[in-house]
Amino acid sequence: MITVRKSRKQFLEFDAQKYQQGGRTAYSLVMDLGTLDSNVPNFVNTERIDKANRRFHPAHSRRIADYMYDIEDWVLGSILLGIDPSAIEFIAYEDDDGQSSATLGFVRISLDGGTSSIMILDGQHRRMAIQSVRDRLRQEIQSTKDISQINGRSLGNLQQKLLRLDNMSIPVVLYEEANTKSLRRMFSDLAQTRNIDAVTKTRFDDRDPFNRAAVELVELGRSELLAGRVEMERTTPSLRSNHLLAVNQLARCLKVLSFGYGGRASRARVLEAEQNYEELLDLGISWADDFLPSARAEYEELLSIEVEEDFVASHRSQFLAYSVTTLQVLAGCHYVWTIEFGRPAQELAQWLGDAEFDPESEDCVFMHAGMLAPGSRTLIARSQGIRTAIAYITYNALEAQS
Repeated sequence: MITVRKSRKQFLEFDAQKYQQGGRTAYSLVMDLGTLDSNVPNFVNTERIDKANRRFHPAHSRRIADYMYDIEDWVLGSILLGIDPSAIEFIAYEDDDGQSSATLGFVRISLDGGTSSIMILDGQHRRMAIQSVRDRLRQEIQSTKDISQINGRSLGNLQQKLLRLDNMSIPVVLYEEANTKSLRRMFSDLAQTRNIDAVTKTRFDDRDPFNRAAVELVELGRSELLAGRVEMERTTPSLRSNHLLAVNQLARCLKVLSFGYGGRASRARVLEAEQNYEELLDLGISWADDFLPSARAEYEELLSIEVEEDFVASHRSQFLAYSVTTLQVLAGCHYVWTIEFGRPAQELAQWLGDAEFDPESEDCVFMHAGMLAPGSRTLIARSQGIRTAIAYITYNALEAQS
C-alpha cells in the first residue's frame, strides 16, 4: 500500500520505487489529490513558455476539470516532476536479513525549500484542473451553507464528493533534475512519443455520443450503406480500399449534420446529443441510407446486390462522390437545407441528383465552388473551400425551388 506521511520535522514522505531512466535517478510514487494540490507548485503562464512548461491553455485545463467533476470513474495519466537532487532523500527498506533494498523504500522531501524546488515537467493542465475542481466543490459547499433553507442531502452529497476526490490519487514520477534547460529537453523528448490517433480515440471514447453512434452505425450494421464501407483501423481510407471514409471522419460528419460545418460541439451540445442519442442515430441512418442514395446514383449503386466488392476502390478516381471531402460537403449541405432553411431533405437530394459531379465537365459544381482545379480529379479539402461549396450548392438549390 502506498502511503504519504507528514512527519513532525516537516517532511513529506512517500513510499516509492527508485529506478534509473536515461542516466537519471527517478522515483515512482502516488499522491492523493489533496497532498498534490497543497505541495506541487501551481504557477502557470498563459502568455509564454515558462520554465519547463509549454504555454498554459486555460480552456484545456477547464475541460479536464469538467471531466473530473462530471465523471466518477475518471482516469488521468502520471504527472512528471523535476526536483532539486539536494531536496530529496531516499531511505531504503530492509528485508528480514537486514539487507537494504536497492529500489524499494520511501522518499523524504523537506517542506522547507524542498517542495518549492519542484518544477512540473509534464502535467501542468492536469495539476491546475485538480486545483480547479477542488475549488469548485468548496465554493459550491460554501454557497449551499449560505442559503437560508439548506437542502441537507445536497450539501452532504457535495461534501462526500469533495472527500472522495481528495482521497483519490494520481501516479507521480519525480526526476532528480533541477536544470530548466534539461527539463525542457526532456519535455521535447516526451512530445515525440506518438499521440493517440483519431480513429483509436473515436473507437475507445464511447462517452462521446458522436463517436459511439459512428461505431454503432458500422459495427452493428445500423446503416446499410456504411456497413463494411468505413475504415476502422486507419484515420483515413487508402485509395485502394473499398471504404468511403474512416470512423473518425464519420463521427465528424455526424457533428456536421447536427451543428453545421465548423459548428462548435460545445459541452452543452454534446450533453444534449447524449440525451437524444436515438435521434442522433436516426439522423445518421437517414443521411446515409435515405438522403445520400436518393441524391446521387453513385451511392444508390452501392446498395445493389450486384455491385462488385471492390467497386469503390476501382471507381474512386472517377467518382468525386467517393471522396471523404464530398461527404463532408453533403453533410454540411444537409444541415443548412434542413435546419437553417427548414426545407425537406428530398428537395436538396433532387437538385444534387441533377448536378454535375464529373471532374472533367466545365459545369462540375466543385469546380464552380473553387474546390477543383481544371484537369484535376482531387478535391481541395480546405475549410474555406468546403464552406464555399456548401454555400454554392444550397444557394443554387434554393434558387431552383423558386
